Amino acid sequence: MITLILTCIVFYLIGSIPAAYLLVKRKYKKDLTKEGSGNVGTLNTLTVSKSKTAAVFVLLIDFLKGAVPVYFLIYVFNLSVNFVFISSVFLIIGHNYPVWLKFRGGRGLATGAGIFSVLNILLLFTWCTLWLIYFFLIKKDVLAANLTATLLFPFFTLVFKGVYIHSVNPLLLINEYYLFVIFSFIISFLILSRHKEVFTKLKLSQQKS
Repeated sequence: MITLILTCIVFYLIGSIPAAYLLVKRKYKKDLTKEGSGNVGTLNTLTVSKSKTAAVFVLLIDFLKGAVPVYFLIYVFNLSVNFVFISSVFLIIGHNYPVWLKFRGGRGLATGAGIFSVLNILLLFTWCTLWLIYFFLIKKDVLAANLTATLLFPFFTLVFKGVYIHSVNPLLLINEYYLFVIFSFIISFLILSRHKEVFTKLKLSQQKS
């Protein structure tokens, strides 16, 4: 239990490293929390800095914040799946609500993608497919595509149970499948919690139409 608590604290601190904020502040002398959408993530980095290179760099760092810690827990320290699930949640919490920025962070998409790239790559591909379908066939709105894909992707672990069990990390045993489903919904909820303004925007657009 002590090891788990310490790991959760460390993972929160790793997740809370504000790569976007630090890069834009140092290189462009701008405060991401006060410009653009106020979000400390890839999209607002692109909006404020007007630099695709900066945005890609932030995307990569935030992705690695999710992938590397989870990889170490599984392949280096050989810890249990339950341990990995609980700890991973704190990577997202740290990224979305960093204490250094008065709990104003990113949306957790890149960090979540990093986590699932290690746990279940097929689920990550599912999210990407849903995103592409919405963006190119329904509406070219990045935030709305993010919201829709994130809202739907955990349900695919229920619809295609057998497929996801066989594609998941081998350490995830079949009898732990439902824990994985719960974990997927929790991650989805944490990401959606940072999309409140997107919900409001979509609601207003529907009312006008």
